[in-house]
Amino acid sequence: MRKPIKITLYTTAILVVILAVAYTILKVIAFQKAINNIEQHIAKELNKRKKTVEWVSEPDSTLKKLLVDKAYYNALITASKTDSIFLAINIPDSTVSLMIKGVVAHKAKAEHIKVSPLFSAINPPLLIQGLSVPLTVSKHTSTIPKVPLMIKIAPRDTSEYTPDVIPDTTDLDPVNFIIELKPNILLYFYESNPSQSSDGFNQFKFDLRERTWTVVQDVKRMLKLKTPVYKPYIRFKLGKKDAKVIYRAIPNQGQVVLRLE
Repeated sequence: MRKPIKITLYTTAILVVILAVAYTILKVIAFQKAINNIEQHIAKELNKRKKTVEWVSEPDSTLKKLLVDKAYYNALITASKTDSIFLAINIPDSTVSLMIKGVVAHKAKAEHIKVSPLFSAINPPLLIQGLSVPLTVSKHTSTIPKVPLMIKIAPRDTSEYTPDVIPDTTDLDPVNFIIELKPNILLYFYESNPSQSSDGFNQFKFDLRERTWTVVQDVKRMLKLKTPVYKPYIRFKLGKKDAKVIYRAIPNQGQVVLRLE
């Protein structure tokens, strides 16, 4: 191999390693920055509501569970005061429920859940108090439309009445979606056990596209000498029908009640 080519390859390899190390270090910094941002957001919200952190020094597991229970039920009560349907996520029970006025309209059992390590790094009393109120949906992305298209033709009289509805063709599409909550928390929902090989491939593409977009945004920020953004996440795998019902039922600016432990 010619010497210029060797030099080029070695230089490229060194640059790749340097960039990889720099990216890793910056992501660690972004992780810590995300913790600080969430804690500041919670503290600010508590100040607005004139609430104080309910805590004692190093509470035992029983007391901590009671405080978590209280926060969760407070959030449920707050969300139930509205007329809108909301999403209640209970990580310990692996359940995702649609509720309205405190009544469960639909409940699904998650087959797999993966929680970002960031949540365990947040100051526990702040996290518990932060989850004592519903979180708000800021945006969403999905492989299926929010509402299925239905066309009804009015009959000339009652004798001719027959429902005329275009079938929901999205029943054949893979169901994968992302819900982003304030402040910058991502909920990933994936269809578990795709029925067709194409569904599995589409799910892979959906996830890869999201990860690629995140990396591209990080690189852009790095080129501008800015720290990448880390967003804590929770990933769920649900049955296809459950995932579809949940996505279509949640309002665009809906509420989510979250219990992490």
